[in-house]
This record gives sequence, structure tokens and C-alpha cells, in this order.
Amino acid sequence: MAVKKIAKNIKFEEALAELEEQVRLLESGELSLEDSLEVYKYGVELSKVCSGKLEAVKQEVEKIVVADGDDDDYRLAPFQDLEG
Repeated sequence: MAVKKIAKNIKFEEALAELEEQVRLLESGELSLEDSLEVYKYGVELSKVCSGKLEAVKQEVEKIVVADGDDDDYRLAPFQDLEG
């Protein structure tokens, strides 16, 4: 069993579903040691894709904040201001 290639334009939801399938395969206990290793490697790559996509979205998300209590004046705050 060769490690599958991940499409460059794979959507987050598709990568996550595929990762969940790889986890299910590993948890089933039906794979040989060698196949388990290949499935694990593929899962790690899928995990990296999912993490990268989440990080990219996180960097793009901005929070709208009412400035100085004036409902007509808004400012944008980086996503990281939401953490903590």
C-alpha cells in the first residue's frame, strides 16, 4: 500500500473527512503493520493540511469592534485579540 497523494486544492471538510476515515481504519485493527504505517503517514499529512488551512483562516478572521461606544464607528481587530 503506497501513501496516497493529497490534492493541492482539497477543501478542509474533505481533508477532515478523509482524516477521520484513516483514523477509523487504524482503530479497526484490520490492517497489517505495514499498511497501518502507510495509513498513519497519510493521516499525518492530512492533519498538516487541516492545520494549515485552519491557521490560514485564523489569520484572515477579524473581529469587528464598536469604537468608543459610537455605533457608527467600527474598527477591525486581529483574530488573536479574541484569544485568551
